[in-house]
Amino acid sequence: MKNNIFVKTAVFALIVSFLFFTVSTALELDDVLDEFEHHSGQIYTMVDSEGQVIMRTARRISIDDEYINRDNNHYRVISIEEQKAVAELLEKTTLAEPAAGKRWVSRVSIFLPVQQQNGQKRIAIYNSHGAESYIPGDGTESVDSGGGILDVGDALAGSLESKGVNVIRSRETHIPHDAGAYQRSRRTAEEALKEQPDALIDVHRDAVPEEEYLAEVAGEERVQVQLVVGRQNQNAANNREFAEGLKSVADEMYPGLVKGIFMARGNYNQDLSPRSVLIEVGSHTNNKDQAEESVQLFADVVSVYLYGTEEGQELAGPGITTSEGPGGTALRAMLWTILALILGVAGYLLVSTGGVDEIKQKLNEFRQREFADLFGGRKGDDGDDRGHN
Repeated sequence: MKNNIFVKTAVFALIVSFLFFTVSTALELDDVLDEFEHHSGQIYTMVDSEGQVIMRTARRISIDDEYINRDNNHYRVISIEEQKAVAELLEKTTLAEPAAGKRWVSRVSIFLPVQQQNGQKRIAIYNSHGAESYIPGDGTESVDSGGGILDVGDALAGSLESKGVNVIRSRETHIPHDAGAYQRSRRTAEEALKEQPDALIDVHRDAVPEEEYLAEVAGEERVQVQLVVGRQNQNAANNREFAEGLKSVADEMYPGLVKGIFMARGNYNQDLSPRSVLIEVGSHTNNKDQAEESVQLFADVVSVYLYGTEEGQELAGPGITTSEGPGGTALRAMLWTILALILGVAGYLLVSTGGVDEIKQKLNEFRQREFADLFGGRKGDDGDDRGHN
């Protein structure tokens, strides 16, 4: 009897385990399929509660996806019907500060650098969908041997290298553009991470009408960059903070360059690094040359976010300069320290003496006593000089 109960229990446990494995596998497969996107003709539209368009993308939109638009309005998707997603406005969000923080000087932010590995600047750049192309420039939207998106990645890498960054660049295409592309590119990302880069950037382009990614930036019509964060990984909060920090810098340097931040269902290999981001540089219908120009501006943003501004040099934004000269950061820190010390002493005196008049009296006594000692003598109450020791 006991043996029968044991056998039945074991069989039941096996059945439950099998069902759990099957469901888990199905969910994992669904997550992979969620990252199969960017085929022209399949466009998802996100609208607000009044039907106003928030954004369009060829990337699949799911319930609970979030979006921070150009104006930093924060939305969350609450319903989907076919390829139309309705999102509620959560708030006008305040973007995260750069990881190392920032200080305000005049009209510009001075961004403090992150701690670099071995004192070197390193950024890894790759393309999970290396076949993606731009019709104006490549003549087609996809090239299996390597599309225009590789050129855009090269432009980003070249601009960063001109700023002294050591770029770990992969031109692997990871074709075909299917549900396994992110698994293949994961191996590329893991290999790059062996060199301990400060950030990991996966360069893509979208597949929507060209006007979706066009805006006036720095006085010219330019291709915008959209940041994508996979919200289904253990680094999602850090990845989002990284994306928000990049947008915060971009909003100051090149307002309008960053189109928005899409927190999408999926992983996108961003579990590998807390500073990992996927960027969409325009669409297949945008001009490739313009896309290359835009990532050169984006390189300025990445460099400032990660490594700080150079004192005494003009920040990339038009007409904005720092008021710092050589050694300005150290001088500013010293001045802030002195100011804090003065305020602390003043506060102590105010509390201990009980009034402003008493503070003046004590400061006057201190000045007469200490400065008289400094210059060689101190007068007594009767006005006679007291000699040196």
